[in-house]
Amino acid sequence: MTSSSVELEVTNDLREAMRDCIAGRVHSPVMQTLSSGTKAILKDIAGLQTRAVATLGPPKREGESWWVTRRAIQQSTTLRVAELKATWFGDQPVTDICCGIGGDLIALARRGPATGIDANQSVLSFTAANLVTADVAANLRRMDVMESEPAEVVDGSKWIHIDPDRRADNQRHTQPDAWLPSWERTEQLLGLVEGGLVKMAPATTLDSSVALSCHLMWISSGGSVREQTAIWGTLPTPPEISTDETNWQIGGRSAVVLKHDSAHRFASGSDDGTESAPSTSSVESWMIDPDGAIRAAGLTDHFARRHQAKTLGGPSGFLTADWNATDFENLPCQASIHELATIAKIRDRMSCDDRALRRYFRKAKSYPEIIKVRGGGIDPAKLGKKLRECGETPLALWIGRNGKKTYAVVTDLPQQAPTF
Repeated sequence: MTSSSVELEVTNDLREAMRDCIAGRVHSPVMQTLSSGTKAILKDIAGLQTRAVATLGPPKREGESWWVTRRAIQQSTTLRVAELKATWFGDQPVTDICCGIGGDLIALARRGPATGIDANQSVLSFTAANLVTADVAANLRRMDVMESEPAEVVDGSKWIHIDPDRRADNQRHTQPDAWLPSWERTEQLLGLVEGGLVKMAPATTLDSSVALSCHLMWISSGGSVREQTAIWGTLPTPPEISTDETNWQIGGRSAVVLKHDSAHRFASGSDDGTESAPSTSSVESWMIDPDGAIRAAGLTDHFARRHQAKTLGGPSGFLTADWNATDFENLPCQASIHELATIAKIRDRMSCDDRALRRYFRKAKSYPEIIKVRGGGIDPAKLGKKLRECGETPLALWIGRNGKKTYAVVTDLPQQAPTF
């Protein structure tokens, strides 16, 4: 993230004004010295603080706030994801190229020496202020990565992190050809270092030759897929990406689910994701919904095969399985399956009809506390509101497509550990 429509240098007076603005002291002496345009910018930043804290975490220094813009906060890496990636660099010096307001740079600086590069001086002013807010230190360099020589950008660094600007013309781009720096320049920078990371949108698709030269990892947190990360070369402390503690493979893909203060991983080699899982049109004993990171990584079939499950209506739908206690104990990844997917024991199945659903839940004196939909064009919030009055016992409702038909499955609430 390299550009911003906000042109503002953060000074001590401006920090004081921000504190007044957040506290509602809009007529304080320092606020009176500001232009109407600057006041408007401060009010906008003050209004973004809740969102900034959700993304960057609480300020570490008392009385300070996060200096953000609407565009910047949209592309900034969330704290949990940034902390995960930072661990892969150990305590070695890292250069964060296109550092923006500092989402990744703050995490990198917290674990060791770090340098942030951005082309926009106003952005770097916000970055410097955010380093103060986070109570960490890092070097900052103003540099246009496209105009400067790659060796000058890298400046002897062995490891880099790159977060290309994916909104260069104020539109969101998922493909590398429209990014700044260009993909050609990104590869030039990576060719000068021992290893690095490139942050990408979850929907980005790299050319097959490029994908086979790196490891692609999709990371989810808080129920959303946050980013796709391309891992290049070697890293000081490379991530473990499977339950048997093997490291990532070039040409492979993996999904990381950040949950309960832990990173739960599922991975494939370059050839593991090509074989389709068994498919069925009939619901079995268990319903399974792999985490979004697994789906985004194209690992749904691989996940189904590893867990003795079948795709229901195709790989874009839910999975189903007929596990018994012995089957489950023999699953290769059973210890973490409940962290990688939502799983629930089936109670009943039926056609997806409003009258049938209402009749069922009323008879069971229950309501769907959780509604999961894959296909069918149904709004879970509206349906949940309709069925809430049917009873008091919470259950789960799964709605999906099987060919041209829409089916409904009622299950117990998802379980942390299956019971048989």
